[in-house]
Amino acid sequence: MNLLNKYNILKTYGNQKNRKFGSVFLVEEKATGSRVVIKFINKVTSKELVIQQLRNESKFHFSCPSLPQVLDFVENEEELLLITALKEGISINDYWKKLKGRERIGFLHEFLLEFEEIYKTLRKLNIVHCDIKPSNILIDTVDGKLKIALIDFGLSLKVGEEPKRDLIFPLGFAAPELLLNELDLIDERSDIFAMGILIWRLYTNQLPLTHPNPSIFTNLQLTHPLPEHSSIPKRVFKVLAKMCGKHQFKLPPNKLAAEKRKHLLREGMNLRFNYFHEVIEEFEALKEKGSWWHFTT
Repeated sequence: MNLLNKYNILKTYGNQKNRKFGSVFLVEEKATGSRVVIKFINKVTSKELVIQQLRNESKFHFSCPSLPQVLDFVENEEELLLITALKEGISINDYWKKLKGRERIGFLHEFLLEFEEIYKTLRKLNIVHCDIKPSNILIDTVDGKLKIALIDFGLSLKVGEEPKRDLIFPLGFAAPELLLNELDLIDERSDIFAMGILIWRLYTNQLPLTHPNPSIFTNLQLTHPLPEHSSIPKRVFKVLAKMCGKHQFKLPPNKLAAEKRKHLLREGMNLRFNYFHEVIEEFEALKEKGSWWHFTT
């Protein structure tokens, strides 16, 4: 029996024909009329890596309203179905496009304040998200106050509980320690790196150091620093460069001894802010400069 038979599909998210990670639907339960989000995978046609990712996501349930509430997870021989509470809002990328240039620093400061509140929960639980990108951050406003939600914990892990999983990372956003699958090194600084890339992308509408060949793209991420861009105010870029601190490998990392590679990765991580509240302080200082036109694009 198809696990979706209990629901009416109201909306399909993304391009389902090209989805590599199953299907995502906004649905209404026939019996109760309640609306929820369902991630669905056909095990017969999906890769094991995709199945592992959804199983992993099902383990991350929170009481915090800005984080996922897992309502049910069902698996049989042919299918997997993850049901989570609906989170209102639009992606941070779509929200950003509505802002005027002079509003951006203020938004980033307010956004990061809200994000830090979310991360306090993750920090207490020793959880690192590992997939910070625009589509996983939803923005909503309630009575004029910014509300955000962080979703999709399929790549997340607990510090100190290194998972046994195949190499998978969000290309373009992943910190070097994640690119190289050194999962025992992952901590809050790995998500700070990804947030720096996310803000860089908001300003430029593109990812840094891109290449159509994924192998070359990955190599560029490991060997080059975050580039400046004419669309990013210099004072903002200075903060982003520290968020995205990393060792710039001169030799292929796989040619290095394991301990040497980890040592260099740790050195790079030490260049970043340690906690999100330090990033907030930097954006607060920018906000208080007063000359807003210096920060417009």
